[in-house]
Amino acid sequence: MSTPGHGDPVRRRPRIHWPAVLTIARVVLVVPVVVLTLMRTRGASWVAFFAFGIAALTDGFDGFAARRMQLVSTAGQLWDPIADKILVTASMVALVIVGRFPAWAAWIIIARESSVTVLRWVAERRGRGFPASVAGKMKTGAQLLAVLLYILPPRTAPGWLEGTVLGIAVGLTVISGIQYFMRAPALLTDAR
Repeated sequence: MSTPGHGDPVRRRPRIHWPAVLTIARVVLVVPVVVLTLMRTRGASWVAFFAFGIAALTDGFDGFAARRMQLVSTAGQLWDPIADKILVTASMVALVIVGRFPAWAAWIIIARESSVTVLRWVAERRGRGFPASVAGKMKTGAQLLAVLLYILPPRTAPGWLEGTVLGIAVGLTVISGIQYFMRAPALLTDAR
């Protein structure tokens, strides 16, 4: 039997990439959130609320874990926001279908998220990361909170609270989208 250090490589168990696991978990939780929302029952809405809440919490934890474990990567900067967009967009569409979320707000949010995702993809293809701005992070938090309130069974949250949070989310969605597109020319030009 040989011992490590005598020519034999030491075998190590593969390290789990926790930030990626959390990002994948967020995407996987989309399925039960959407299915339960479409069921339109009070009980299903409560379960969807908790599933969405857990998925929303993974958003903060995956970034924290990536920084803490020194696993921040360009791919992570691309896929983390995409996971957020999938969670928010799919949940909003389900809520619009059951008549519990304003379609106009969903269209604004989906248009912005789609265009910024394309922008991030172009930056990635040019070898550049496109990290989230402060306004972009605030926008994500506001969107998650707004969708969370609308997932609750009808008339659980006060209408004024839903409307206020949604207004903030839409406002930050538009502002952060404008900021990203103002940053894009310099970033994409530098990337060449």
